[in-house]
Amino acid sequence: MDKKHWTEPNGVFIVNIPVSWQYKNTLVDSSEEKPPYSFEEYEDSVGCFQLSCYPLSEKGINPNFPIQKCNSKIEWLESRMDDSEFDMYLWHAQVDDHLCFVKCIYSANDRSLPKVQKLVRQSKESLEFLRVIPAKERQHAVNLSKYDNFIGSLASSYDLREKAMESTSYIEVIAIVSNQIDAFLRMSILLKKQLQNDTNEIEVKYLFQEENERGIIERKIYKEAKELGILDEEKFNELNDLYDIRNRVIHRYIISHLKTSDIADTSVKYLILSEKIKSVLKSIEEEQMEGNIGIYGRGFEKDYEPTKSDQKIAFAMANDKHLMKEFQRRIES
Repeated sequence: MDKKHWTEPNGVFIVNIPVSWQYKNTLVDSSEEKPPYSFEEYEDSVGCFQLSCYPLSEKGINPNFPIQKCNSKIEWLESRMDDSEFDMYLWHAQVDDHLCFVKCIYSANDRSLPKVQKLVRQSKESLEFLRVIPAKERQHAVNLSKYDNFIGSLASSYDLREKAMESTSYIEVIAIVSNQIDAFLRMSILLKKQLQNDTNEIEVKYLFQEENERGIIERKIYKEAKELGILDEEKFNELNDLYDIRNRVIHRYIISHLKTSDIADTSVKYLILSEKIKSVLKSIEEEQMEGNIGIYGRGFEKDYEPTKSDQKIAFAMANDKHLMKEFQRRIES
């Protein structure tokens, strides 16, 4: 099956799941992620796959089952819990400092359906790829997950950009493209600092901002990019000038002398500048590949041609970002 990986929010475990499965917790409540972590098919779901992991200090150690090691294949104890309404497969294991529970649940009336048999098969296959992460590596796993979310969000922004351009919504184009440029520069800064410090560590402050967290504003990103040699004087000045107009467009279109033709011209300038800055980012990525340093020093190749599997993973990431039928892509596992 084509797989994507999913990391537990605290970095406790990582699992490979079908690309056609959607993470459901954030659909219900995006403010708090806690077990059980539930997954279903994007379309025509017949059941769900749920993962839970709790500290042994909280649940207590079961002396009848061994405590297994991290980063190795887990030996699961399988059981069933069926009733008149639902069938349920259960698996559990004690691994390092955690107790892991896994469930596959579906309607008892559907147990003979090929889709249900597929769900059970895929659930068992996913168990083969679940690994508990050693405690000292969990923060890095969380950081890598936030990097993946950043890349998925950036890719998804092109759907909004394309829609805005098709409808000649110039204000939307400016808002989206200025956001993309900010993302290119954030990524460039992170990669450049990895190169300078010869490290694989990920500074999440450039990639993610919590709801109540004071993040790094765009102007500060521009300044830091210039200090690191990512932006030359010309691009730095142009970007600041465009950002001034962007603020007028967003906040003072009605109460200023700004004309719609000015907005259209600014959107074109933003699009041209974004391609220049994206080219700078690409050169830094290639520098990491050549030096085997940082995110892109981990097995990435120059001029890599994405596979069908890569495309499905990208579609899944976009679907998870949008959560709108209008942008949803069909994915077959």
